[in-house]
Amino acid sequence: MTFNRAKLMSFGMCVCFLLIHFLMISIFYQCGVTPMVKFNIFSICFYIFMIFAVYKEWLLFSTISIYLEVGLHMTLAIIFTGWNSGFQITLIGMNVLAFYAEYTGRRLKLKHFRMVPICMIGMCLYLGSYIYLNHHPAPYELPARAEFWLSLLWGFTTFSINIFFIQFLVIIANSSEEELAYQLSHDKLTGLPNRYYLSEQLESFKKEQNNYWLSISDIDDFKKINDTYGHDCGDYVLKTIGDLLAAKDVLCCRWGGEEFLFVGKLDKDRPEPHAFLEEIRKEIQNYSFEYEDIKFNVTMTFGLSTFSNGEDIDNVLKDADDKLYQGKQSGKNKLVN
Repeated sequence: MTFNRAKLMSFGMCVCFLLIHFLMISIFYQCGVTPMVKFNIFSICFYIFMIFAVYKEWLLFSTISIYLEVGLHMTLAIIFTGWNSGFQITLIGMNVLAFYAEYTGRRLKLKHFRMVPICMIGMCLYLGSYIYLNHHPAPYELPARAEFWLSLLWGFTTFSINIFFIQFLVIIANSSEEELAYQLSHDKLTGLPNRYYLSEQLESFKKEQNNYWLSISDIDDFKKINDTYGHDCGDYVLKTIGDLLAAKDVLCCRWGGEEFLFVGKLDKDRPEPHAFLEEIRKEIQNYSFEYEDIKFNVTMTFGLSTFSNGEDIDNVLKDADDKLYQGKQSGKNKLVN
């Protein structure tokens, strides 16, 4: 939620409420409810001012003011026209808008944006108006036809607002959960799956009746790159290699630091792992890295191991890591299997 989007939604709400009050002033005038005609004149002026308040970015002020205006308007309408006119429905429905406004305020880091106390006022107005009408009959009686259409209007409006904003909040909650899950399972710098994600995948492989290959790779002399060109350059190298590896048709993750891990099925319909990794090794070796007008080359060393269903993953990882170490000790920029 951006500040501009919040302003646009607040502006749209003010315009809608302004139009509703033009409608209400006509209804109350035709029904002869003079006090509510006068109050709706005030409400029209109020929402014109609220549009200005939104333009000036007084979002907290405008939100609380709108809620209180709606609460006061509906309470007076109940007191003057009775419970059967349906105005009380809106006092309940406004709570959804209030809590959506609080969510928006929290996302925008607006201080003191708490709507629970305001909603408590709405509850008091609802209960208070009901108690009042039990002791004091409404001074105006709307025609049965007017009560019928007003009840339909407020019922439809309130349910529409509730359905829209609750569904919107559900989408936001689901999106936030998916975003959090992605952040938990992916490396921020390279965008590749991380160690946590791959560990879960390796556990799932134990349940499948398939043979797999696993490779641990390491950027050669990565510390020298950081020491020579700086850590920002090191991040550039990691990001670039991550982009190259992400395009490959195999599960690849950033295992930690400058290490990357690959897992693939041993299948006749899939690339043979040795040839596949050799292709990657040569691609990285021949890739022209350039950072701040400095061109340089990078190489990687790979350790390859295979495993089948039920085999201890830790042993497979250790075997691949040992082969990587052998490659490092025997000249780097090679694949050991």
